[in-house]
Amino acid sequence: MLIDRLRSANKIGFLFSGGSSRCVFQVGVIETLQSLGITPAATLGVSAGAWNAAVVATGNAHRLRAYWRFFVRMPYVDLRNLLREHSPFIWPRLHARAFNRYIGDGAIRAAPIPLLIALTRLRDRTSVIVDARKSPDPFGLLLASNFLQPFYTHPPMIDGETYGDGGWTNALPYERLFEEGCDAVIVVASKGESEGGMYRNPSDIDHVITDDRVIVIRPRHRMPVGFVERRWPKLAPIADLGALRAREVLLDEHHPQCDLAARWPAPSAYVSAVRRRLRRYFSESAQPLT
Repeated sequence: MLIDRLRSANKIGFLFSGGSSRCVFQVGVIETLQSLGITPAATLGVSAGAWNAAVVATGNAHRLRAYWRFFVRMPYVDLRNLLREHSPFIWPRLHARAFNRYIGDGAIRAAPIPLLIALTRLRDRTSVIVDARKSPDPFGLLLASNFLQPFYTHPPMIDGETYGDGGWTNALPYERLFEEGCDAVIVVASKGESEGGMYRNPSDIDHVITDDRVIVIRPRHRMPVGFVERRWPKLAPIADLGALRAREVLLDEHHPQCDLAARWPAPSAYVSAVRRRLRRYFSESAQPLT
């Protein structure tokens, strides 16, 4: 079983990829890892996964459900914000309230393990990974990893540079955790197994991890929850799904509840199909005539 591999590892890294509201799946995975005694030596967060990474790194994983429930229950639209930030959405204020209540800059600076945050530097579209413990503005760093238009209008500036969503350039930077000295990495992603490989960036939407030191925990199928779902009764079952799915992957259990699936494929599935057909077409066109 994969749990044996983790228990024999010296240092384990947790990588939480993005997916906005679908990252609530990670909450259940974290709960199962905790119950099995699997603790990280470092965490790495991308986009919405950065908030989960921060909660875990600061030792507050037991408060993760409360964190999500508090966050999603706040109204996220305020038309007065059109004058302030040229957007009806007030995501930065919601994140600030949840962050200050459940994490805080001080807790991040005092975190006992590295809290790595993946960003995209907008100037040259380069992937950048920063340890939030060493940042003068940990909250700004996490917020920058979430910057995605139209939900945000003004990219955060850190040390004179503007940054955006880390998933634009590398949603799966698991190699960085090996550089931190980890000998095993758990990747928690939102894209279902039946949807194909995992999303890494726009040019690698069906990425396949071949390194056997990496253990991937993701749903079997596309989850039936919207990208910006705000209703906790809809999100709580996805957290439960994550808990059961982690047990399936690590303990070889089988839970019929993990067959939960959305009715329609994700848009990326159609993009993948078109790309495969184009590659096949051009490959066949390039074959010499005999």
